[in-house]
Amino acid sequence: MAEVSLQGVSKNFGAINVIRDVSLKIADGEFVVFVGPSGCGKSTLLRMIAGFETISGGDILIGEKRVNDIAARDRGVAMVFQNYALYPHMTARENMAFGLRNIGTPKSQIAERIAKASSILQLDPYLDRKPKAMSGGQRQRVAIGRAIMREPGVFLFDEPLSNLDAALRVSMRTEIAKLHHRLSATMIYVTHDQTEAMTMADRIVVLRAGQIEQVGAPIELYERPVNSFVAGFLGAPRINLLPATVDAVNGEAAELSCAGGARLTAQVLAGSTKPGDKVTLGLRPELLAPADDGALQGIVDVIEQLGSMQLIYATLADGTSIVAEQRGGSAPTIGSPCLFAIAQGTRHVFDTNTVSITRHPGDKA
Repeated sequence: MAEVSLQGVSKNFGAINVIRDVSLKIADGEFVVFVGPSGCGKSTLLRMIAGFETISGGDILIGEKRVNDIAARDRGVAMVFQNYALYPHMTARENMAFGLRNIGTPKSQIAERIAKASSILQLDPYLDRKPKAMSGGQRQRVAIGRAIMREPGVFLFDEPLSNLDAALRVSMRTEIAKLHHRLSATMIYVTHDQTEAMTMADRIVVLRAGQIEQVGAPIELYERPVNSFVAGFLGAPRINLLPATVDAVNGEAAELSCAGGARLTAQVLAGSTKPGDKVTLGLRPELLAPADDGALQGIVDVIEQLGSMQLIYATLADGTSIVAEQRGGSAPTIGSPCLFAIAQGTRHVFDTNTVSITRHPGDKA
């Protein structure tokens, strides 16, 4: 396999700058996921690595080799697309063999690689079926098998599960994660689904407007987001972001009052704020729950029953929407007022520039 290095990479479409000075190192054998909202440039960045898009500036290295001017077929990468891209008149076996047959690979070698890929992906029962006789998940496995056949240095996945139903998405996430462990392969995966990113990645790259906002392990980005954008993008359901005012600061303890009526203490970086400052308080839904003596009051809008847990959506007096988790007990009535208690845990604080000023346990003073 191979490491991938992006060095000050940019991409312009005319006067529009869609990728802006992106630098990133992906280690050999690492599983990295690009996430971000539609239009953030994640798929464009992947296509630049693949060689399907030219770059406007910077360098792309694969296995320490600069590939800016190297054709896609010669970069040692294989790409799996959202729409499978299978030939409908060919069987699974023929689809998998097509690329190698075109470059004159010996039949015995093709058969050996098909057997290997089919075993890894459990495709043996479907090798002689055409795509129309296979499910979406089976077709996607054939597309992945075709990529394995090339024995690439890097696997690229462009939203490969977005056409599948919810249950199949979960199953295929597991299959791709297993594949990564079996092959110890370098994989770069693009998705807009933060659940896919959180459950599959060694590291997540969060993109916005063609720039990297933060790079790190899933739990690092969840617990220590650098700004409110990352905090809001990772986590399901989304983090609650409440307008707040700093009432007092005592060292690293800031006394906050929220628009919803709550007064609480949050840990902040020394010197990062002062009384009177407007900030944003971030509370993960697991920190909020209905309680008789809750600090926040809102009107219940919707209740989602999820078996062992209920998600309670409410609106505070100032119009701020929140979501809380309830485990056990009876749910409040939709349309009724409800108090929400704030449990102990990380209380994220973001300044007026949306940058995190939260002090986490273990941070240096």
